[in-house]
Order: sequence, then structure tokens, then C-alpha cells
Amino acid sequence: MKIVFTREKITEHIWRIFGLGDTCMYYVEGKQRGLLIDTAYGIGDLRTYIEKTFLQPYEVLLTHGHWDHANGAGQWDRVYLHRKDRELYRSFTDISFRRDRLRKTVKDIDTCPEELFVKDFEGDFSDLEEGMRFRLGDVTAEVIETPGHTQGIVSLLVEEDRTLLLGDACGEFTFMFREEASAIATYQRTLKKILDQKDRYDRILRQHGSYGSPLSLIKENMELCHEILEKRDDHIPWNYMGQPVYVAKKIDPDTHRRADGKSGNIVYSMNKLHKETI
Repeated sequence: MKIVFTREKITEHIWRIFGLGDTCMYYVEGKQRGLLIDTAYGIGDLRTYIEKTFLQPYEVLLTHGHWDHANGAGQWDRVYLHRKDRELYRSFTDISFRRDRLRKTVKDIDTCPEELFVKDFEGDFSDLEEGMRFRLGDVTAEVIETPGHTQGIVSLLVEEDRTLLLGDACGEFTFMFREEASAIATYQRTLKKILDQKDRYDRILRQHGSYGSPLSLIKENMELCHEILEKRDDHIPWNYMGQPVYVAKKIDPDTHRRADGKSGNIVYSMNKLHKETI
């Protein structure tokens, strides 16, 4: 199996990078430096692709510790990851686990030789904190802590392009039921914080599905948090790999998109309402 990486330009400074699987990555290209955002499942030589494509010094940042965003980190000696997600990363690096998660989107993943899988990260994780700014020359990316999907997940505001890179922090089918997720009440506060900065961005980008959504997505998910906490959502039972959870709004079973035509939706468990459980 040959692993091929490709790219497409999204804004003046932002490139979307595709590798194997259903998760994209982003690269913010400044005149002096670059910033690689996420490393996906960790299959293939992403580092060589980045360095042959962009020809500049750059940093590597992981938005959170999940397997489909962080497992390519082992190709580097220094990577940025929030301290709250570092143990989470360690729990999802197993190659057999990654193969299993890729089977839905990569039918021949079992033919991929083990040597193409990136090994565990052995370097030094660097801290990410609210307000940290990566100055790349003519463009700046600012870190926003956005706990919800995980405890340490961050988003990036690319100021000059007026673009908010949400990653998995807010989506059309936002998973809020895993052990590492924050309480719905915490997530509601996160979305309010993002909305309070709405005059700073005109576009939001994600890393799954359509990769982009209307700005209304954030407000829709915040409203859903309110409905969930007041038990006014549709509360649709759903089974995720044997785990019983609930979908806040009715969906088309084939596309998982909301039946009413809006964008935002949340998948949650009943123990993820008001209190943190980890």
C-alpha cells in the first residue's frame, strides 16, 4: 500500500492536508515560518511531505490527543499538546487499535504493513495555553482552549485570515460521551466563549465530513447544550460501537445530518451533563 498526501489551499495562508483516513490536517503558511496542525492517524511519511512541500521552519501542534489527530507525532522530537490530553494520546497509539478505527473508511487497511505506522512519540511535549500566539511572519495563529470533546482540546484563530480552526471542538455530530469528554455544562461555557469572539472570524473550519460549516454551527450547538440540560432535546437513543448514547436532534440515518436542515448536533451520555466524571 502506498500512502499519498495531498493538499488544497483554503485561504491566503491555510492549506488543508489529506492523508489516509477520514481526518484532514491543516498547515498555516507564513512568510517566515509554518504551523502544522494535527498529524492524523500516523500512517506514512508525513514529515517528508511537509518539508518537501513548504520548505520553511515550522512547528507541530496537536489540537487534542485522539488517535485520528495525534498519532503522527512520533515523527518529530518536539510537539505542542495541551497537558490535559497527553495521557489520552498515550492510550490510543496501538497499531491494532488504529487499524480497527480505519476499517470503515479504508477497506484495505489490513494490507498496510506495520512499518508504515508511525511509532509512539518519544520527544518532548510543549505546553499549550489560552492566548498563546504562533507568529509566523505575516500571519498569527492564536490558541483558544475549548474543552468539551476532550479536556485539553484547543482551537486556533488565524487572525489575518479571519478563520477559526475548530478541529473537533464543535461539529455537526459532536461526540460528548466518551470518558475524556467534559460535562455538557462545561461545553456550553466553551461555546459561549467562542461566540463572544465572533467579531474576529468570518469562517470556521473543521477536520471531518464537509470540513467546513456555517457560522451558525456554534450557536446551534450552544442552544443544544441548553436543551439537553433542560431535557428539552429530542433525546434520540443511538448505539456507538456497543455504547448506548443519545443524539440531541433527529438525524437522517444515512448521513447523520440533522433532519431539520440545521448544522449543529451533539451525541452525549447521561453522565455527561453537569459534573465532570474523570
